[in-house]
Amino acid sequence: MPIEPLGKVSLTKFVSVQELVTELATLVPGVDTAATARSHPKLNPLWNDLLIFEPKLQKDTEQAGAQVVQDDELLRAAREGRADAPLLVWCALLIADQRLEMIARTILTTPVGKFDSLALNRDALNTALDQAGIAGEEPVKVTTNILRNMSDSELFVPTTHGGTIVGVDHYLPTSHAVPGLVTLLTERATYWGAMFQPTANEGGVDFALALGANHWLNLTREEFEAAAHPLEEPVAAPERGEVPAPVAELAELLARKGQVVLQGPPGTGKTYLSKRYVDWATADRREESRLQAILDSLPTQERTPARVADEIGRRGLTAVWDIVQFHPSYEYNDFVRTLVAEPIAGGVTFVPKHRVFSLIVAIGNELDRRGSTAELVLVLDELNRGNIPSIFGELLYALEYRGEPVATPYSIDGNTSITVPTRLRVIGTMNTADRSIAVIDYALRRRFVFLDVASSDAPLLASTAFKGELDSAASLHLYRSVRELLAGAAAGMQVGPSYFMPDPSAKDETAGVRHLASSFVYEVLPLLSEYALEGEVEEPAFEAFKAELGLEGDTQTARVDALVSRLLSTPVSTIGQTDSEA
Repeated sequence: MPIEPLGKVSLTKFVSVQELVTELATLVPGVDTAATARSHPKLNPLWNDLLIFEPKLQKDTEQAGAQVVQDDELLRAAREGRADAPLLVWCALLIADQRLEMIARTILTTPVGKFDSLALNRDALNTALDQAGIAGEEPVKVTTNILRNMSDSELFVPTTHGGTIVGVDHYLPTSHAVPGLVTLLTERATYWGAMFQPTANEGGVDFALALGANHWLNLTREEFEAAAHPLEEPVAAPERGEVPAPVAELAELLARKGQVVLQGPPGTGKTYLSKRYVDWATADRREESRLQAILDSLPTQERTPARVADEIGRRGLTAVWDIVQFHPSYEYNDFVRTLVAEPIAGGVTFVPKHRVFSLIVAIGNELDRRGSTAELVLVLDELNRGNIPSIFGELLYALEYRGEPVATPYSIDGNTSITVPTRLRVIGTMNTADRSIAVIDYALRRRFVFLDVASSDAPLLASTAFKGELDSAASLHLYRSVRELLAGAAAGMQVGPSYFMPDPSAKDETAGVRHLASSFVYEVLPLLSEYALEGEVEEPAFEAFKAELGLEGDTQTARVDALVSRLLSTPVSTIGQTDSEA
């Protein structure tokens, strides 16, 4: 540390942090003298380390010993009963003793500032302190007291064996203590008369990080900086307004059933429609309302249901959502809960962890306890590509019987079951052209409502992103040509309008047409070839279709060029017609 510590904390004498907070709360700044502080039984061994005194009076009264206690952030936190008081006591101990601070910064934490779980047990810490020449003649007392102080300061919940701390059960939130620590350090800098005297608002965070204070609270530098400037006042939740017409039916079914599958051919905008619902549910705050974005904003040890619920309330969110995509190798351990290997002294341990479904359910239950009205939305993209029984397990029952606990293989935070809250809306998307729908689980079909999303040219007719009549006509011509080709195919084997939407970044009509031709050659044509291989399109009809559009070139580039030429010469004659009129 680039500053002189106030004193030397006895590493062999344990004083309960919680009892210290109680003693500190009774001190009256400007009235209590050092002698009064010494009279407190628990505070006595540490009075000169934890407290600071009025600089002007100290010199005048040094011989008499009547030093007047100066108010500071530590005393304020204790006096006001703040949640960060125990953590500030721990930080004050580190400020007071350079040895203890060095232990915290170089032995107990990794270079980035996070606690090293392998070091947080008596044997490992004892070995590390002995190698550093710090343990002294009573190494067991030193290591025991450090670990007990950390646990008592609410840095972590320990794993114990016979009263000995042998590891960490889980870490506790600490970011709420950062503003107080920054203030405490700037006050101490003034007291020390340091050459650089920051204020809490100007330079205080940089000063704290220069001391390595992020290590004291199990935070990276980035997490420390983010926590130093929290939003002071909660944001009021906005009004969501009326449900938009395109998602009105979806919203009604979700409110009634809780889970809906949007099914339709490729390109019909199923994922787009689900995100339109999310936009409405979040009052057009989709990005900041995404669960992953909220988790990313929190320190790693604070990514818990309770902290997420805190953020939902603080940010005034009307809904929280996330999206996952199913695939053949996706399983229960990816979606619900899993066991994660974590290193401990002498080996590894397997710790149960939330996956997205378990976490969002736990958040919903926490919101229920708080009386929040925020909605939860989980989008399951490409639902039919996953092995439903393997992914959902017992959750199919839990989805149908909301509010009833269902036992799971893993226990998290002492909870061996999952209870799906009624506020959770689950939206699945299903491509009806995918042959895997033939094996979709019947139990899933019974628990979800299936809403058809038909292929239509209405989005093309309604789009305002076309540059003019040329690219608009080209889009409609391609869409309707494909629809005619697939007229005899199964209903689910169409091609939706998403493949024919305009490019908003196109500079002019010609560039817009080239974008459409490129999308058609590289995306639509391969899909149609698959349909032909599966017998949904007669080979002669498919060949005639390609010939009509000039798609007989040897390379894809040549086909794009030929299609652009053909589209630019197509008469503008079908604009404004609906599907039924065409």
